[in-house]
Amino acid sequence: MERIKEDVSFEQIRGSLGSLLLLWSKIERAARQEVASAHDGQLPKSVYGIAAVLNAWEANVRDAKNASPLRTLLAITLRSQLQHPLDIRNGVCHGLVGLSAAFENQPATLTWELNNETRSITWQELQVSFAWLSKVPSAIGMISNHIEEETGSRLIDSLENRNWWKTEYGLDLLESL
Repeated sequence: MERIKEDVSFEQIRGSLGSLLLLWSKIERAARQEVASAHDGQLPKSVYGIAAVLNAWEANVRDAKNASPLRTLLAITLRSQLQHPLDIRNGVCHGLVGLSAAFENQPATLTWELNNETRSITWQELQVSFAWLSKVPSAIGMISNHIEEETGSRLIDSLENRNWWKTEYGLDLLESL
């Protein structure tokens, strides 16, 4: 397979920083809204920072009166799959050291240093991540609020629905059947 030449400018890689921050802002806002609604409209004081909000959201779904095994599995899987992109977000937000445009055979990258470790991500890898992250706020809402008994609910545990969650949101629940 021939590699497609990536011609990403400095402005494009710099713009990816804004996209990253906006996507995580939407994800955090969606999770905060769900956590607050589960606590009479107020966020618990222990919920500080995005990781804590995501953990609280997962716990709320797991501990809810209407928690089903599928809803719980979806929340656990989503939270787990968010960890790597969250590590990238934290690295970029707290340790960004460089931006580089594509040059010759080198892809455009964001580079960060955190905890004495240097890491980077390419512009193309960011685009793949952005496509998935853009769906996360709606997944949070669906997992939090849909009723299993509704006709056509995606929270009824079936092979068809597990395949749907994999296709639509990249949440692979098929191994746990």
